[in-house]
Amino acid sequence: MANSADLSTPTTEHEPHSISTHMEEEGSMDDIFRFEDDFPDWSTGFDSSEWEVSDGEDGTDTGGEKPYADKKRLFKLKGFLGQLDTFYQQKKLNLLQAREELKAFHLHVTELEENRDKIELDIEREKQAENSVALLRLRAQHKRVCAELQMEEDLGTHLAMILKEHELELCQVEVELGHFLALRQELELEEKNVQSQDKKKQKLRFQREKSIIKQRRHKAQHDKVERDKVLQQQAEVNRKQQEQALASHLKAAVYLKQTLQRMKHKEAEAEERRKELIKKRQTAVMTLKASFTASQETMCARKQRQKAYEQKQREQEQQMKESLEAKGLNSTEYIHRLRLQERINKKKAEFEDTQRVGKMEIVAKLLSERNMKERHRKSPVLSREKKHDEKFLQNILPPTAPMREEKRVMSSPRASCIRSYSNSDVSSSSDSAELKLGECVEMEDEDKREMSLAQPEFTGLWEHKHKEDMATSDENIHLETSYTTMKTDMNKSLVSKAAKKTIKGRESKGPPFISKPEIILFKDCDVGKVYKKKFTLTNVTYTTNYCKLLGVSQNLKDHVSVSFEPPGPMSAGMACELEAIFRPLLDVDLDGEIHFQSATGPFSVAIKCSKKKCEMVVDHCLVDFGTHVVGQTVSRVITMTNRGALGTRYTLTPVSTGPLQQTFNSTLDSGKTSSLEMPSLNAENTAEIPSGIDLRPGVSPVISHSPDEVLMADPRSVDTKVEQSTYEPTEFSIEEAYEGDVGQFMSVKIPIVFTPTIPGEAKLDFQIMFSQPGCEPIVVSVCGVAESAPVWVTKPNVDLKICMYDRLYQDSIEVQSRASSALRLTFKVCKEMRNHMSILPKTGFIQAKSSFSAQLKFLPRQSLFSDAKSFFNKDTGVLEVPLTVQVADQVRPVLFTVHAVVTSSDLLFDHTEVDFGHCSVYESSQTSVRLTNCSLLPQEFGFVGIPKFIDVQPNDGFGTLLPSQSMDIYLIFSASKAGEYNFTLTCKTSINRDFLLSCHATGVQPSLKLSDCLVEFGGTALGDRTTAVLYVENQISSGPEAAARLFAFSVPENSDITITPASGRVLPGQRCLVQVTFSPTLSDDVIKAQAVRRRNEFHTNTSSCQHTQPDSKSKMETPLLLVKDQGSKVTPANSSTVRSPSPADVQAGSVEYLAAKASLLRSFTERRTRHVISCFTSTSDTSEEPRYSPHETLYLELHCPAVRPALLLISDSHTIHFSQVAVGQKVLKKVIIQNISSEFVKLTSSLLDVNGPFSVLNAMRPFGPEDTHVLLIAFTPSVAKKYYETLEVSCSQMSLEIALCAEAVNPIITCSHEGHVDFDYVPENESASQVFRLQNLSSLDVRFSVLLDSQRLTEVMDSTAHVGTQNHSGLSVFCVSPSGGAISPAAAADITVTFHPDHESLHYRDVLRVKLLNKQTVCVLELRGSSCRHNMFVCGGDPVEDCSESLIPSHIYTSGHQDSRSLLLTFRSEYQEGRAITATRKLHVGYVLGSKPATKKTVEFIWENLSPVEQQGFRVTPMQGSVDAGHRRPVTITWMPSSGLAPNAVVQACALLTVRGDETAVYRVTLMAHTDKTTAT
Repeated sequence: MANSADLSTPTTEHEPHSISTHMEEEGSMDDIFRFEDDFPDWSTGFDSSEWEVSDGEDGTDTGGEKPYADKKRLFKLKGFLGQLDTFYQQKKLNLLQAREELKAFHLHVTELEENRDKIELDIEREKQAENSVALLRLRAQHKRVCAELQMEEDLGTHLAMILKEHELELCQVEVELGHFLALRQELELEEKNVQSQDKKKQKLRFQREKSIIKQRRHKAQHDKVERDKVLQQQAEVNRKQQEQALASHLKAAVYLKQTLQRMKHKEAEAEERRKELIKKRQTAVMTLKASFTASQETMCARKQRQKAYEQKQREQEQQMKESLEAKGLNSTEYIHRLRLQERINKKKAEFEDTQRVGKMEIVAKLLSERNMKERHRKSPVLSREKKHDEKFLQNILPPTAPMREEKRVMSSPRASCIRSYSNSDVSSSSDSAELKLGECVEMEDEDKREMSLAQPEFTGLWEHKHKEDMATSDENIHLETSYTTMKTDMNKSLVSKAAKKTIKGRESKGPPFISKPEIILFKDCDVGKVYKKKFTLTNVTYTTNYCKLLGVSQNLKDHVSVSFEPPGPMSAGMACELEAIFRPLLDVDLDGEIHFQSATGPFSVAIKCSKKKCEMVVDHCLVDFGTHVVGQTVSRVITMTNRGALGTRYTLTPVSTGPLQQTFNSTLDSGKTSSLEMPSLNAENTAEIPSGIDLRPGVSPVISHSPDEVLMADPRSVDTKVEQSTYEPTEFSIEEAYEGDVGQFMSVKIPIVFTPTIPGEAKLDFQIMFSQPGCEPIVVSVCGVAESAPVWVTKPNVDLKICMYDRLYQDSIEVQSRASSALRLTFKVCKEMRNHMSILPKTGFIQAKSSFSAQLKFLPRQSLFSDAKSFFNKDTGVLEVPLTVQVADQVRPVLFTVHAVVTSSDLLFDHTEVDFGHCSVYESSQTSVRLTNCSLLPQEFGFVGIPKFIDVQPNDGFGTLLPSQSMDIYLIFSASKAGEYNFTLTCKTSINRDFLLSCHATGVQPSLKLSDCLVEFGGTALGDRTTAVLYVENQISSGPEAAARLFAFSVPENSDITITPASGRVLPGQRCLVQVTFSPTLSDDVIKAQAVRRRNEFHTNTSSCQHTQPDSKSKMETPLLLVKDQGSKVTPANSSTVRSPSPADVQAGSVEYLAAKASLLRSFTERRTRHVISCFTSTSDTSEEPRYSPHETLYLELHCPAVRPALLLISDSHTIHFSQVAVGQKVLKKVIIQNISSEFVKLTSSLLDVNGPFSVLNAMRPFGPEDTHVLLIAFTPSVAKKYYETLEVSCSQMSLEIALCAEAVNPIITCSHEGHVDFDYVPENESASQVFRLQNLSSLDVRFSVLLDSQRLTEVMDSTAHVGTQNHSGLSVFCVSPSGGAISPAAAADITVTFHPDHESLHYRDVLRVKLLNKQTVCVLELRGSSCRHNMFVCGGDPVEDCSESLIPSHIYTSGHQDSRSLLLTFRSEYQEGRAITATRKLHVGYVLGSKPATKKTVEFIWENLSPVEQQGFRVTPMQGSVDAGHRRPVTITWMPSSGLAPNAVVQACALLTVRGDETAVYRVTLMAHTDKTTAT
């Protein structure tokens, strides 16, 4: 039995599974016996001592819980014992079943025997009865029963055997149970111990919780007491503070009063001083105004005098011209010469004055220097300082004058001065040299001052040149001040500079100084750290020399600085020490140079800076074990080295699938041509593979053969290889782990073992993967050959790689021998290759168990294809030559093959001739030729003997062409003067072959010239603009060719460049200013494409989210249903209906468009564009249509870098449209600006028109990255017109221009009602409504408000407005709805006026006004209303009382219980033609229909006491009647004056009108009539 001492091993975990498997399926006894060996010895595995040790290892608490491992082992043991009990019960059940089956078998056998006996008795009985038929039947039954008995006996034997097996298995299981009996008892004891421990723990936990609860209660009580104490103390402190504050307040009140008095006194004094100051300023302004007036008069007089003088000069000139023409002379030439003579005389006088002043200054400096020398003699300290200053000034002296002339073009006085100095005699006296140098220094200073003042109007145009001038001007620091202290040394240094660099016939070559080290290397640098390295410069010339630091390369200016103290003059062999300081700001590699200037010329020191890298290389990418005998074990070690400063983790995996599967020779296809793998190189050829080679993953270095090559090969070798390829051995193995770590600058050795078992070739490709992302995987190929021959060639395939025609290539052929005697070898070369290949020696002897080497020479000639067509493929250049080694006493020769790829060494130009055409002397013409390498090997080339006017790029015409690579060679022609140019360029290769290229060009001198042909703009943010200024100059000022010239710039469409003016005219000798503006923007096509891309990504994400839903409902809702067709291609179900979005569908200004634009601006990287703009010039402007010459075309090159903007305008565009706004209305617009940079930005804005309608309401404040700033822009127009202003919001990085556009319009509103709105009688506490309409006739939305005069308590009422009776409740009797709103253009608004009185009155009045937001009143309506207490009323009489109601209550002056009211009707009768006309008046009796139910359906009225009235001439019709609800009935009263009535007499009568409704009202109607006196006469 297998024992297991530790239950935690994998074997013990597998045991219960094995037992359960046997429990599920009943097996035979053999299975039980086999399974018995799998039972662990649990008695030994669970030793009590081991349990005790486990208990003791628990920790500090020995009586506590067992460790987790012991618990786990306990539960596992318990489960296993349970499974074992179940298995025992199963075996016991199997035994019982077997016994039952055996018992049933015995019963069946007994029955068959009884039946047999019975049949035998029947046979005997029938036999005696001689019944043959029954006898036959009984015999057949007897035979069948006997056969069954025989079968049952066999079955009984089998059942007995099965029963024994089950009994044996049961016994075995019982034995096993006996083995585990002690363990079971121990398990039960442990379970009891665990239960008792759990109970103890529960008891302890319960006691602990009780104590914790008790402590918390005590703590809560204590906290409450402490809290009460703190509250009391706080209350006491607050009370004291209040008392102190009250006392302090009383005390401060006194001082405050005194302070206020002093402040008032000071303010009064300040007011007086301010008034005096204003008075003084007014006086000063008046004085200044008078001074301005006087100055203007003086200037006018001076201009008049100047004009008169000029007019006199012109007249004299005209007279002179006429006199000269009369004499027959050329007046123009004569006048021009006079002017030139005057100008020369003027310049000569100025120069003499300047020279006189310079001489005086030199004399003064000489005198001061003499005084200084006398002081130096007295003080030695000053002399030492002087020597130190002289050394310093010698170091900073500029280079020789000729070098300075080559660097830059100087002005004529300065150039002439330097030229005179450089050409002067070296042996001239110090005074003359001193004088000339002083003049030169003076002129240089003047040039510097002029240069410093020539600042460009816009940055970017002259910035680069200005920096160069400033850099060169630094060479002349303190020349003027140091001149007097250095005149002797200066003279010597100038003499040495003027002379050649020769001493005693020796001439120095190379750089004047050498650096040690030659290359300053900063390796493995971290960003943010500072690295320093010292180097020395040694003077290797034969004379005293100087050294000056000029600077570093452009790409190193932000990272590298040099600590340099000028050493002064250095003798030959002397050295100075410098220190280079490198501060890396970016994690990139940098290369450059440190530039120095010496007296003999400039020189530089190379500097290289590299970042930390992980550079993994292996010493061998192809491990060739060579040929070995089968059964031999050979080991090779691959060394993997990390050359970088970053460590990594590597993993070694095979390229093919499966763990460490090898790749072997591929077998030949049955019906097609096969491809055979060439045997790999041996260990000697592996040395030729460069270390660090990078193989792609999955690529095996196996050389495949074409079908022709296979046919040319030896058929016997093919058969051999095919036989070898049928095996699949596994000979390669790796001894150590397949993964590990490689530290910085560390190496790891990986051993590979080759154990060949079968003759043949074996290969395997390993891939080494690295965890560093920048480190590419490395493929290592391993191959080996197992051979059993005694003599073999170590390299059966000699690969000569790629060879060129007519060049010699050699290799060695090594033959190995395992024989015990010397053998004779003969090397044979086929007949076709004897002119190209040979082996030396041809015959040799190889000693026993040694090697023999022969030399293979291969010299391919051009006739290779004609000589060896069967071995050489001309199309591919592949050569495969089978060679043999004949071994003595050996029938089969040793075969080996020589492989090579033969190629030519030609370089091919795509053009044999190059014509540059016409080229301006101010421009450079560029053309390109394509140079192709026809060889399969890289070739180095270079253009040599290049003329000065031609430049070859890239890399100055030198480079390397890879196999079959083509390179564009750019030829740049710069004509130095006008004329024809014919020249030839020579391209020379590294094998000394020449290829010629003939060129032709024509130089042209244009009539116009650009002041700057190259404009480099600074980094301009998107949305911003940068402007540069240049001039178009007409250089021909005189002569027959002098004429006005036209120019026109051809700016490409849809570009970011704007040129103003784009065309113009330049007079002779003059120039025209041109402004070039660069405004980078994003094109609509790019933005729309980004919008479509974002939409597609959104749809893709949405569809992927929908496909991940598990339910069928979400799948049905997926927009694209995928259906598989017969070709198993997945296509969308509705592909015919769904159309992919296109950029044309995106609308400019939409939300999608703006989101795409913001996304592009945020992710924008620096974009550099280059524009070459043509400027066409005309030969003359005299013709109607100017003719532009193509040969005189000028070109302007623009370098335009666009950078990411710092500010983002979150709006639809840079133009804010306020649209149409009513005059006087205030409209606000928000402009949101976001900071998309990585630093804080401080905003500033331009000033708007202070008298204009636009204004910015909030201030500009700095805000951080990704923050937004909101600008509130208000538009408040006062005059109806269109407005336009530009607001510029800028920061330190860029500026944003926001255009403000608006239009002010006068609103036009009309009202449907005019004058007044009358409400009929309305019962009190009830309401009535009327509607009037406001119509908007203007073209914009108009906001209005409706106001009532009764509610305008704080405003001054109109003189015509009248507010009548109001409700007693204080609420307005008239209500308006709506009280305000907006009316769209050509729309209307209905205004509802509601009249709601709360008491009876006839004088409800109010005024309604409709006003706009600009305080304009467009409508005024008078509201009138009357109210009655009952449902009847009488109206139509003259007013007899004031509109305002009396404050006296009605019951004081009302007499009786009946309601009595008075009405007055006046009549006036006129006489016409002597007759009186009847006067007529009407009264109206009305029935008001209220909301309350009426007691009567009609209102009745009746006139009473009409007799006296009728006697006076009055007639009433009708005298009585009724009025229906909601109606009025007129009552007509007429008066006809009697015949005897006196004129102007007044007739008066009274009548009573009784009206009965829900109440009875009596109206006293007074009728008063008179006749018109005027009419009566």
